[in-house]
Amino acid sequence: MCSALNMPSDAPRPAATVIFARESTTAPEILLMKRGASARFMPGAYVFAGGAVDPSDAADAVYALCADFPDERASRRLNVSVHGLSYYVAAAREAFEECGLLMAYDGDGTLVDLTSWDETRLHAMRNQVNRQEIDMVQLCRAHGWRLALDELHYFAHWITPPDMKQRFDTRFFLCRAPQHQHASLASGEMSELVWRTAAAALDECAAGTLRLVYATREMLKQISDFARIDSLLEYASQPRDITTVVPVFPPGTLP
Repeated sequence: MCSALNMPSDAPRPAATVIFARESTTAPEILLMKRGASARFMPGAYVFAGGAVDPSDAADAVYALCADFPDERASRRLNVSVHGLSYYVAAAREAFEECGLLMAYDGDGTLVDLTSWDETRLHAMRNQVNRQEIDMVQLCRAHGWRLALDELHYFAHWITPPDMKQRFDTRFFLCRAPQHQHASLASGEMSELVWRTAAAALDECAAGTLRLVYATREMLKQISDFARIDSLLEYASQPRDITTVVPVFPPGTLP
């Protein structure tokens, strides 16, 4: 095992992604966002919320806000020696920046209700976090929140293929979308936000109307086996061995 942050200089960059799911009449719907055409990584692809792990995601102050979810437990779950919790923190931070869903508890231990917040103020706060003008510690302390990282279920581990220019060592987490919050875009990094059942997203991908990269397709295939969100979350929350996937593609093909 190795530390999540103590990586060789040529190693893929640690990253974290959240697969948000919500109940619908037919099957769980999954949140997908379209990356902007000018994005350096996977432009035009529909992806889950997420991004790179920052050094600040492993700060003692942010770990103290993690609602009885210690680094030892997170590291053991992710099979790293230390700072496994930084992946969970990064997942929550990136999700809030990109789609406005905040995995945090308020003072009475329930997930925070943001429905009464002014949308302009909320977007401004998300952009401040994105620009590192404020951090998650300042945000949570100002409102008496704690990060609800125990709601994130470790789902998959993928590493970008060796022949790609940008490489990421990504942990994927799955969770139920907070009930009293609305997903929305706040910056130009993403150009569209949609909710789709896994089956519908895969059908649209096959029809050429929704671009999904290989890792996203494979995870949606897994999710499509579940007709109800409770059974999906029960599966995701069960302890199981998660195999690290490093896909290999024929030369000249796209993932």
